[in-house]
Amino acid sequence: MYEIGMLCKHFKGATLLEKNIYRIETIGVEGTEIDESAITYTGEGDLKTATNLVVYSNIFQENKLFAREYEDISGFLSEEKQQEFNQTIRVQPLTEEEINIVNDPNFVEEKTQYVLTKFKK
Repeated sequence: MYEIGMLCKHFKGATLLEKNIYRIETIGVEGTEIDESAITYTGEGDLKTATNLVVYSNIFQENKLFAREYEDISGFLSEEKQQEFNQTIRVQPLTEEEINIVNDPNFVEEKTQYVLTKFKK
């Protein structure tokens, strides 16, 4: 389902503005290959025994790399969450229309401001 360079959206958030937008960086990485000082592991288990990890970056936050099991990010959401977030899987590839939106300079400016406000603490 995923390819290196593909843009995807996390399920949480009502709109693209509110959702985290990720770029797939690498697929099929072993936990023992992950540099924990550079990549945040977001899975449930032990990173050192984790397999088939996907490394992805948040395109609106510099130097934010994450890793999680392929099976987790491609997993189906509960029916309740599917209805709430209008998305079927945890990290879903963007449609062509959504790619055009996130590449639009006006969206980029609005999203950048949203991220700055959201993470300003």
